[in-house]
Amino acid sequence: MSGSDTLDTRANVFVKLAGLIFIVLGGVLAFFTSTTPLIVQVSTVFYIISAILAFAGIVAIISKLE
Repeated sequence: MSGSDTLDTRANVFVKLAGLIFIVLGGVLAFFTSTTPLIVQVSTVFYIISAILAFAGIVAIISKLE
């Protein structure tokens, strides 16, 4: 295994770990938004942010760096 392969493997693991963190952050944000009494206009923005975080996490998990 050459140095380049090791670096690629570490980068892929880091990206997938970051994706998992984004998914967790999106889920936690959506949960806390749903349990907090907010104005509808404000809660919609927080739901959109949590959806974007979760989507970015899913893309990071399924991606593979070449």
